[in-house]
Amino acid sequence: MNNDLNQIRIFQQVAELASFTKAAEVLGIEKSTVSTKINHLESRLGIRLLQRTTRSVSLTEAGQQYLAYCQQALDALKEGDDYISELSNVPTGRLRISTPHHLVEFTMDSVFSPFLKRYPEVQLEIFESNQKVDLINEKFDLAIRSDFETINDSSLIYRKLFSREWVLVASKAFIAEHGRPKDISALKRLPSIGTTALGANQSNSDEFHWQGQKIKLRHRFAVNNIIAVKKAMLNHLGMALIPYTMIKQDLALGHAEILLDDAKIANTSLYMIYPSRTGQPAKLKALVNTFTEWAQEFK
Repeated sequence: MNNDLNQIRIFQQVAELASFTKAAEVLGIEKSTVSTKINHLESRLGIRLLQRTTRSVSLTEAGQQYLAYCQQALDALKEGDDYISELSNVPTGRLRISTPHHLVEFTMDSVFSPFLKRYPEVQLEIFESNQKVDLINEKFDLAIRSDFETINDSSLIYRKLFSREWVLVASKAFIAEHGRPKDISALKRLPSIGTTALGANQSNSDEFHWQGQKIKLRHRFAVNNIIAVKKAMLNHLGMALIPYTMIKQDLALGHAEILLDDAKIANTSLYMIYPSRTGQPAKLKALVNTFTEWAQEFK
């Protein structure tokens, strides 16, 4: 047996991207090298794996079967690399992470920058989205998620970082123009700003209780970006539900005020989610510990 691991990795990239050019770009090698390696692989196996035309690349039937075996082999090699990394106790390698929008911006100074400086052999790939991801099938090592309710999935590890208090706020100029609502009918006449598609329970992100009733805000401006909601509120466009940690500096400076002191607003919790506690590579353990240390500031 004369298997060339580079040939297999190059074949996998070409097959998945359906392009010699794109595979070369991803792998950081010349397109001619890709072509040569694929030709050598097909020659060694004695069968065509890829069907080429001037415009497209596709797998032959044999290529489809071979790709499945290659993926199993490469996955096994990755598990071996992770195991050795754990044994050496030196965090190395790539981590794929899913976070809500703007969490990276919010935590760059306190989490990601210190982490990368402390562990120079680790590379981070971060994908920002407010939608849940399939950690296993999408091959994420860790996800950070915010939900209005306790979430649970027995196949995953959920580790709560902290709870966030939300407040109904408005700019000082907005309150000066519209006044503070004295009753529910006055509250409903005020324009509001809010988020769309926030976590799994969108209805809870624009609801709260006040004066014995459940209030549902109907936003004149809605966006899946809590930073934009805050800016719109500070631009006097309406009242908004915003995490207290995000608005406390503006409250202290007098740019905004809490509109209803006695409103009952559900907290959200921020969670780390990862596939398993057993067999964790050192790189993942290091990131989990970094997030845990950061979360202590909010408890």
